[in-house]
Amino acid sequence: MGSTYQWGIGPVANLISTTGVTSGKDVEEIITPSDGQVMTVARNGSLTVTIDPSTPPYTIASAGTSGVTLGVLKFHAANEAINLERFALQLTNVASSSINDLTSLSLWDGSTKVGWAMFTNTRFTTSILTTQVIIPKDGDKVITIKGDLADIGMNQVGTQGALIAVDYDGDDLIGTRGVGQSSGSTINSSSRADTKSAGGRMFKSFPTFAKLTIPSTKIIGSETGKTFYRFSVRADSAGSIGVYKFTAYIATSSAPIGATTSVTNLKMKAFTDPYYSSPISGFGEGGAPAGQLNNTIASLINVGTTSILMNASTQGVGRDYLQIPAGATYYFQLQGDVTQTNAPRSATVQARIEGDDKYPHLRGTDQMVSIGSNGLNVVPYAGDLSDFIWSPNATTTSLTTHKDWTNGYFVQGLPADNMDPVVLTQ
Repeated sequence: MGSTYQWGIGPVANLISTTGVTSGKDVEEIITPSDGQVMTVARNGSLTVTIDPSTPPYTIASAGTSGVTLGVLKFHAANEAINLERFALQLTNVASSSINDLTSLSLWDGSTKVGWAMFTNTRFTTSILTTQVIIPKDGDKVITIKGDLADIGMNQVGTQGALIAVDYDGDDLIGTRGVGQSSGSTINSSSRADTKSAGGRMFKSFPTFAKLTIPSTKIIGSETGKTFYRFSVRADSAGSIGVYKFTAYIATSSAPIGATTSVTNLKMKAFTDPYYSSPISGFGEGGAPAGQLNNTIASLINVGTTSILMNASTQGVGRDYLQIPAGATYYFQLQGDVTQTNAPRSATVQARIEGDDKYPHLRGTDQMVSIGSNGLNVVPYAGDLSDFIWSPNATTTSLTTHKDWTNGYFVQGLPADNMDPVVLTQ
């Protein structure tokens, strides 16, 4: 590091003599003893690396996408400016991704591309800087790591559901270094801890949710076919998605004591237009209304969550789910019958669509799962891990027996703590 020194003024009297320039008279000094400021003398600077707070949280991305931000590193130079020569990187989640899931990495200083990297035969690599990167003395330089994702599909190497994270490798003692601009010395990083970015999960395609406005939030007595919630789901332009299950939550309240408000015949309908005038095709057979996704649930009363499963009887064996084409947006409406008794003065119905707060538990090296009788086939099974079940359709329109299904964890617009509720009142 370096040695420290101090120069100060001691308390010894009569060692300082002061005379006025004009008067020629002695001046009485007031001396405050001081040890002086601590100064450090070092041969050269030091270099450290940490994860920058701007590193994005866990995210979802489509396969084949270029420039996905995977991490942001902060380089700090102490005592002198440092010309960064290279830095060591590693593919962190080896159990859930491989080097084949990334075609290349690009390195950015703000909007300027300063270099690149690539994993070849190993999960470790070193950056190649093509533009000079100077870390200012006692300052920071932030470098963003962006990845180009491999394609998923027939004869493609990308892994459906791969969790890709790229981090600084603190175990490589000489992989990260620079040259001191004052000392001219080679300076290796002193940071020995790996960074831990959240990374991004790669699918062939993915959904995006959005909450929409319902026609009215007023309850007028008992109503049939009352709309409780509306939302949309868009499939990314990279490919179609399959939807097997939504989960809705309904809660009711009423006053005075003895009055009741209940909801029955809960239904989910789907439309191809934002005006809710064109029901989707392929559902509604067997006497059910056009566009109705589920069999009518007559037993839901007062409060609780209910699964909206795609109506298997209308789709045929192995095809009991909805397909949203690539780039298309479908519009969904949750509705049911409201019944009030004893003429309540105050009644409410609250509705929302449920999200998932964890990724499914997986078997072995599997990143995706199939669908069983209780939802996603996960170990251990937990119902709160499958409030929304969907498939990115890796190579074909996936059957429920295919290991190509996942849940709503971090799906955009579908928070882990559920979509914002709609409250209907009298």
